[in-house]
Amino acid sequence: MNKKFKEAYASLAKNKNQREALASLIVEYIDPRHITENVVGLMLNTRNLDPGDALVKKVRKGIEVRTLVPGAVHLASEITVSDRINYMIDGADIKVKANMWELESGELGTVEEIRREMQAQLQDYYISRVFTALGNVWTAGNTPDNYATGTELTATMLRDAIDWIRYTVGRVRAVVGTRRGLGPITQFGGFHTDGTNTVAYDEGIREIYESGWVGSWYGANIVALDQVWNNLVDYEAQIPNNLVLVLGENVGEFITYGEPRWKQYDDMRPTPPDWFLEIFQEFAMVLDNCMGIYVLDITSLS
Repeated sequence: MNKKFKEAYASLAKNKNQREALASLIVEYIDPRHITENVVGLMLNTRNLDPGDALVKKVRKGIEVRTLVPGAVHLASEITVSDRINYMIDGADIKVKANMWELESGELGTVEEIRREMQAQLQDYYISRVFTALGNVWTAGNTPDNYATGTELTATMLRDAIDWIRYTVGRVRAVVGTRRGLGPITQFGGFHTDGTNTVAYDEGIREIYESGWVGSWYGANIVALDQVWNNLVDYEAQIPNNLVLVLGENVGEFITYGEPRWKQYDDMRPTPPDWFLEIFQEFAMVLDNCMGIYVLDITSLS
């Protein structure tokens, strides 16, 4: 950022009411990659609740079919509603600060860029929480039927997992993992030609490089996620490379409780003053049909 840009930036940053205009300035910063926002919806049903909405899943009971007996007065079933599961609300909070001199110098970038980065970090956090929860439901100890291990992902492993979900809960919603974990699928027979077989070229091979969607294999949608890291310093992976999840329909639900809320204020006590920006939101997750989850653990990537 050259001197003229910094001077223009500083003139806006000094005016509290003009800070949002800083987004129009060009900054020279490396933006970390983030997982796309709609990935949670590929794994679980999602919805947003407003404050005051009932935090519970309800079941309506009492609708039964009885044998018709002509001339008889048939029994009536009383309709009742019972609470099935109560959502346990959790919260996520991101709060950053900078001293006013640094903010006014332009070295930190624009306020709007910082806001977008915080929103993206919040989405990454949600996706990491959902993927981790789904991947830890089953182990070799508590259900060998919904869990398999291998040194690498094979066509036999994945076909068995897809069949299990189909025969148990019905339709497969998606097969989800990182590109590293799902990479071997592109070499499965029937997916594309790699010079060693004569099967037809599949347009899905293009998608793994362009949009993250590998396409479909054995009738199931394959979703390959770009690996992301929490920041460019600690470089901690947000998604386990070794887990591939085969998910059926309606295995659970992820809700957000209210919209993300923002706080922005100045603390005038220190010199120079500190500037604060904070985003927080409440959320909850319920996995209530876990038979629709199949976990493949690729040990070479652990």
